[in-house]
Amino acid sequence: MLKRILLLGACITLTACFGDSKEFLIDNPTEKPLAISIDNEKITIPAKETQNIKLEAGQHTLSLENGESVKFSVFDAWPRSGVSGLINPTRTRYVYVVQKYLAEGVQPTNENSDVHTLTIDGQTVTGPFNDLGSELFIDNFEHSWELNPTEAFPESMSSTSKDNYKTKIFRVEDFKHYYTNEFSPATDYTQDMRITESRYQQPEITAHFSSPELQQNLDDATKIYTAFIHADSASDQKDLLKEFEKQNREKWRNPKTGGEETTTYYEIMSNINHTMMSSILELKK
Repeated sequence: MLKRILLLGACITLTACFGDSKEFLIDNPTEKPLAISIDNEKITIPAKETQNIKLEAGQHTLSLENGESVKFSVFDAWPRSGVSGLINPTRTRYVYVVQKYLAEGVQPTNENSDVHTLTIDGQTVTGPFNDLGSELFIDNFEHSWELNPTEAFPESMSSTSKDNYKTKIFRVEDFKHYYTNEFSPATDYTQDMRITESRYQQPEITAHFSSPELQQNLDDATKIYTAFIHADSASDQKDLLKEFEKQNREKWRNPKTGGEETTTYYEIMSNINHTMMSSILELKK
């Protein structure tokens, strides 16, 4: 159902908090306590609950219940406040939802977000949703949520605007219940509206271009990126991000080469830059 606005007139920290750090949410959607460790520090998350943790910039190790050990990096090159992402030890699938709120008497004309289709258990659902995938680490750089998996959308909200919204990240099983029992479109999707599919895919950061210029630019960018994701401090990360942005501004952004390859080139360079502006990344072999 559409939520309503009331119009107005016009965590626990599990590591040391010194130095540069980012805050993350560890989620346990299972029916039993979940035991993991980060940098040899044991952490137990109760069933169906979440736990907040602050991690310093640099490399870390996550150990899972099945004995798997995963290296990852925390980035603090880009200033952000609040929770910067989710740590997902159970590799649960998550869905990002934008919930519209309206003042009494106001008729909706559109959603407060792009409308997508998602496929869940063979069923296609349509709405202001984004598939966040089931990676071990889900950064909120692209989709910053206000409500975490254990927080419900409020029935109403106070605002100085007649049209507002809140954002939430759902565990996929909870999302199915929300879609069936609570969600209703804010507009008629059969109207002339561009609806695209949201299907999580890891950002592509590699390519082999026939153009020597494009390939050299990508190789140079990759060197900075590789140093960045393995950097041990926030200061080193900030310096490398500045160097990337300088090179991009002065050279990489406007290659002399044209043609079809440039579309892929710009996409990959953008993916690299966005990763460096995010907060957490698994260091895959």
